[in-house]
Amino acid sequence: MLEREWRLVPINSAAKREIAPTERPKVRSYLSIPRERRAEAIKRWWYARKLVLAREGGKVRLTKKLILEVAANHAREKGHEKTPCYNSLRIWLKKYEANPFNRILALVSEHSSGNPIRKFDPRIEDILDDCVQWAWELPAGTALNVESQFKLELAKRENRQLLKEIELPDGTLNVPSFRTIERRFAAPDNYSKDLWRYGIEAARRKHTFYTHRDLPDHSLSVVEVDYTTADICVYDAENMCLFGRPSVLFFVSKKSGCILGFAVHFDNQSYEAFLYGLRMALYPKDMSRFPGAEWAQYGDFMAIPSDNATFLRGEDIKRASEEIGFEIIETLPGEPTGKGLVERMFRTLNTQVFHLLPGTTMSNVERRRLFDDAKGLGLPMISLQQLEDFITLWIVEYHRTPRRGIGLTPRLKAIPQDVWDADLKNMPPRDPIDPEIFVSLGGHRRKVTIQNDGVTYKHLTWYSEDLLEITAHPNHKPGTEYELTVDPSDLSNAFITNPYRRDRVIRLRPNGRCAKYADGLRLFVHRKIIEHHNKVFKRKPITIESLELARRTLPDELSKLLDKKKLQRTAQALAKFQSQVTRKLKRSAIVNVVESEAASADHLDFAAPFSPGPARTKSPNRPGRGRDGTPAALVSQTADGEIVERDPLEDAVAEHKRRGTPRTEPSGPVSVAVAPVEAPLITEADRRAALRERLAKKGFDE
Repeated sequence: MLEREWRLVPINSAAKREIAPTERPKVRSYLSIPRERRAEAIKRWWYARKLVLAREGGKVRLTKKLILEVAANHAREKGHEKTPCYNSLRIWLKKYEANPFNRILALVSEHSSGNPIRKFDPRIEDILDDCVQWAWELPAGTALNVESQFKLELAKRENRQLLKEIELPDGTLNVPSFRTIERRFAAPDNYSKDLWRYGIEAARRKHTFYTHRDLPDHSLSVVEVDYTTADICVYDAENMCLFGRPSVLFFVSKKSGCILGFAVHFDNQSYEAFLYGLRMALYPKDMSRFPGAEWAQYGDFMAIPSDNATFLRGEDIKRASEEIGFEIIETLPGEPTGKGLVERMFRTLNTQVFHLLPGTTMSNVERRRLFDDAKGLGLPMISLQQLEDFITLWIVEYHRTPRRGIGLTPRLKAIPQDVWDADLKNMPPRDPIDPEIFVSLGGHRRKVTIQNDGVTYKHLTWYSEDLLEITAHPNHKPGTEYELTVDPSDLSNAFITNPYRRDRVIRLRPNGRCAKYADGLRLFVHRKIIEHHNKVFKRKPITIESLELARRTLPDELSKLLDKKKLQRTAQALAKFQSQVTRKLKRSAIVNVVESEAASADHLDFAAPFSPGPARTKSPNRPGRGRDGTPAALVSQTADGEIVERDPLEDAVAEHKRRGTPRTEPSGPVSVAVAPVEAPLITEADRRAALRERLAKKGFDE
């Protein structure tokens, strides 16, 4: 039992440690024995084995003569040139009998690792070790720093007696040379070097080992959330005052590797962007703008790993987890392995999308400098909306590409879409989610007063006829403040609570000219527009027209950069990429065949085959909208009110039979010489006969 569980460990008591001798022996493993030393140990084992057999179980006493005779006979059989001496044979026999667990390990010869005694005085060695550690603790210390510090240490008052003791007869000091100092500087292990130079956290993160974790039970069990700064510079086509490197936030299923949602924004680590991506992850996606592309991954997940990111800590994320219904799993800050799937996906996104688009910044500044300025790297060549289209099409392709980390083993690849489809039966059904929950989670609340035109905040005005319920109340007074809640993802949605009827929430809409400006506008963008207006016009905005003008006004920096871009080439690249993905997905799509007795009853007409459309299915993006195709059955109602189901292809088959088989021409190239048409010869008598015939038909006689 102990042998099977690896509880017995052989100890070679004769093996000494490579440093100063100690009472504790060094444990050696049989697997670490070199091949030549193992062959030598096996040779000794055979000599010891022959001596044991010659003893005949203790009946024969091993004398020197018998030992040498047995050894000579064995050497003659094996063809050894030299027979071992008597003392060596006795030592081998003793080790053989003292280590029954692993006799070959006991017979391995000892090899010295060199002279362990240091050449210099122990006090010199201690000072040199301290100087080496001091140099490694510097941000960029080298062996030159060790040498200079070593000289300063020897020059101190407390080391005067030491200098006298290490002085040689020729008057020089017995101190290490610079080459020795270089070797001592490089001698510490890598962990100690990183510990002294970068700190304990960096050393632990670099030299630790990680274990693979088990995947969750289903694809909606754990969803990793993280953000990265995109390696590309873009501009907002709708709000020209925004440009630069955006941040990209992703929601990725840990089990299947599918992407549930994303958000592209200029606000770094924004809780508002987190809610935007969360809403996309929970709701179905509208893919009507991308024909042939499907993105059916969404649902109510159970847990989110949280590190020390700004948007994943605090009371806001706790309240979101309680109201939406997911758990927060704490992970170590600064540990990419805690969310390794989404971190690896960011690298794939950079290499497959961002680094291939115009305006990319590449992975670092040094690499970007290698390219010519004519390449336009780092310039806003495409818009934020175009970047979102590229990411959406890339996600569709990503779900159908084999990936590591989601297969049966960590190194075995699997297709995210296949893993997701296999987990559909294990996923819990999603309950309907009220959109007002997201307004409550991310809603911007402020105290405002009600004026004649409604309520005003941040130069925007909202109104509703239901505000009369508040202003007409006896307790209402001019100047009374009420709580206004604004949806930060869409400023056209605002709400105000009636304090006199707590069950009554009034929904407001933008007033007049503010409606067009606030439609779909985010609060972060609105603040940037106000900031841009104040910078350009040197005053605060007074009317909504001034904000509209600032929204369309380009900053000076962006105006200079936009002169170098070529939007037409970018638009063509987007259209080409979209068409390629569409054709690829259509070729690999699984078509549901229509079950019809009318279509399968007759023989197949190869000249005019009957090809009905695919079965009609529900769109995963819009469950209420049906796709074009053949329905499962045709339902009609008789005069008596009875519901009758008919074959969906019965009428189509009858119409196909009525048309019949078209006449086919012989296959292959056919060349027919066309004969020239000769004009008919008409005489005068023929003309007169034709004239009399026409007159007779009209009733005229000759």
